[in-house]
Amino acid sequence: MSFNDSRYLDRTEAAKILCVDDEESVVNSLRRLLRSSHYEVIGFTSAIEAINYLEAHEVDLIISDMRMPEMSGDKFLARASAIAPHTVRILLTGYSDFDATISAINEGRIHRYMAKPWDNTELVRIIGEELVQKQREDERRNYDSLVKSLVVTDSVTGLLNRQALLDQVEAQAIVGTSLPGVAPSYLVLLDIDNFKTIVERVGPQTSDDVLKLVGRLLTFNLRSGDIVSRVEGDCFGLMINQFAAEDCISGIMERVRTKIASRTYLVRNQKIDITISLAAKAIDIGDDPEQLFESAMLGLKRAKKEGKNRSEIAY
Repeated sequence: MSFNDSRYLDRTEAAKILCVDDEESVVNSLRRLLRSSHYEVIGFTSAIEAINYLEAHEVDLIISDMRMPEMSGDKFLARASAIAPHTVRILLTGYSDFDATISAINEGRIHRYMAKPWDNTELVRIIGEELVQKQREDERRNYDSLVKSLVVTDSVTGLLNRQALLDQVEAQAIVGTSLPGVAPSYLVLLDIDNFKTIVERVGPQTSDDVLKLVGRLLTFNLRSGDIVSRVEGDCFGLMINQFAAEDCISGIMERVRTKIASRTYLVRNQKIDITISLAAKAIDIGDDPEQLFESAMLGLKRAKKEGKNRSEIAY
């Protein structure tokens, strides 16, 4: 399994930013600003030297001046794009460079541009937004690659199965997250409360329909980058990918739980009410997926024991 298309570091490390400007004072200014925001910064006053560095090292984001003697910023970023296509590219430019900047944007070589002199607060904000977006895109590429390579789906619901979920959890435990202000991913296990009673009431032939319904409800109420799987029986597994730190995992689980419980469903002309119990376990660097699964399952059992239709954080 390969994750060469993305750069995820241990959470104690910062995202790596490459700054290129022919004026050393500008490079030093960017270095001071970005290091204060806990980013790792590499600076060059030569575009050629920066290209040589890129050929041997991975970076998350590049900031380049437009007017440089060896190579213009748009040409430098075009070469950087060919070397590292998934790296975020930001161009610093003056008003007189407007036409060249628009050309660079239209040709897809840069993600953002900022006028000199820049506003420090605005630059840090833009860098943070672009790095979060990059991480989401990296996760999506990794997820798509995983699905294509494994082809392991649940035959009833069409969702990923237990092994596919654990493989994705294992991958997340390897790559982690490097972005400040972004919470870790979580493994969430849930099952349908009183599923046996529901089946007895509506008939065993409808049990698959209920499972399919719950699978659809989970998919509709989560983000496109989150992973939904059916683990076994009426137990489902989720991987909630990294999200803004202020969005707590408890809130996400409660939103899904209350949404599913908010209405009555019709399954083969039978009215049924559905509630779920959930438990979440944070995915940390180096975690074993099976142990994570066991911890989340213990949390789920606690949620069921303490009254069902509730969520639990596993520790």
